Amino acid sequence: MRITQGEIVDLQTVLHIEMEDEDVRPYIDIGYQRVKPHISFPGFRKGRVPRHIVLQFMGREALLNEVLDTMLPEVTGRAIDEQELEPGGMPDVEVLDLDPVTFKATVPLKPQVELGDYRDIRVEVEQSEIGEEDVQERLESLRNSMASWEPVERPVKMDDLVTITATGAVEGDTILDEADIVYLLTEDTDIPFPGFSEALVGAVLDTPKEFELTVSDDFPVDEYVGKPVQVTVTVSDVKERILPELDEEFAQGIGEGYDSIEALREQIKEELETESQNASEEEMLESAISSLIEGADAVIPPAIIEHEVERMLNEQMQTLARINIRFDDYLRSLGRSEEEMREEMREQAITRIKRVVALEKLGEVEGVDVTDEDVEERIASIIAQNLEQYPDVLEESEIMDALEEPEITDDVRSSVRRLMHSELVTARLVAIAKGEAPDIAVSAEESEAEGTPDETAKTESKEE
Repeated sequence: MRITQGEIVDLQTVLHIEMEDEDVRPYIDIGYQRVKPHISFPGFRKGRVPRHIVLQFMGREALLNEVLDTMLPEVTGRAIDEQELEPGGMPDVEVLDLDPVTFKATVPLKPQVELGDYRDIRVEVEQSEIGEEDVQERLESLRNSMASWEPVERPVKMDDLVTITATGAVEGDTILDEADIVYLLTEDTDIPFPGFSEALVGAVLDTPKEFELTVSDDFPVDEYVGKPVQVTVTVSDVKERILPELDEEFAQGIGEGYDSIEALREQIKEELETESQNASEEEMLESAISSLIEGADAVIPPAIIEHEVERMLNEQMQTLARINIRFDDYLRSLGRSEEEMREEMREQAITRIKRVVALEKLGEVEGVDVTDEDVEERIASIIAQNLEQYPDVLEESEIMDALEEPEITDDVRSSVRRLMHSELVTARLVAIAKGEAPDIAVSAEESEAEGTPDETAKTESKEE
């Protein structure tokens, strides 16, 4: 295999790779094994045609095309190792010729980042105080969730649950036609049109009510946006929400039950305080990360940025597909081209990548490490938590046997290690932002090489 490496520009380089016959031969054999079961040839049973006949019949390039998906990544990986490169992402590979097999791989190298004076980062976040009005609001939410709906014979009111048949027309074109649908009247909804709930108030059972509204700006058909729509609604059923009393019986019906409404209030207050603390900690972390990114100077290979943009674009397309919206229609509704969308995503992609590499660098500089023992302890904890989730009746089942002796692969360990490392790095950043981070450890070897005592780092940190 002959490898020619180009210059490193913007932290990426191009490898021109030419494979020799002995490099290609194993992949032709793999290609033959893939196609052999499907080949028929006079004088041989299907799937029994010898290699040299298949090669003559199909040609060398056809067999190679069968294995490009395997060959190119493997050969590119070997070339990267031979050139002693440290890739920062997946290479882009372009086949130039198949006789001889020649291709080029654009290899993005590991991004470089300088953190700056990250130890000076300080963030202060005030935790919200939980008052009685907050507890009462959560209680009302629980109360609403346990409400019942009772039929009533009266004109429609706000917050009623009604069954309606509705039509709507714009300049003679019907744009709404629904029969026997259940609709909840709320003041903050624009469905199907702004003001629909308010207009229904006062409607009488089995009596058509007509009114005029305006089609909203986000209506899927542009030609109707902003135009008046003539609506006719007939209400066939009205239900009123019946809220339970806030008493002991109500408290006993929440979760596993509470002895009194005061006990429930106390639990709600504790939960709200925990939520408030978690929210403030999350806000502090995000503020600290923003400060870390702002103070960092990163060089990111263009190929890594483009890969991230492509990933973000695919995520957007998949999200739209799940709600049955075509990507082209979505772009038209925004008045943007795909290239404009990519350009907007590019800035987001750079920020995402910079966040990752800055945190990785922080862990490296701070000496954050996860030992094998730490990983095994976390895995054992996860298994124990899973065991607790199953009822006693399953103790002798195959499910429990599998949980008690799970197969822990190297991939699982690597995944747990990455998770734990990320947790430790973000915890260290928060400690720095609070001014509570420990001094960076300096090994005896490093101190001796620098001609300074181990206490240097501690002294500098205290002076800061």
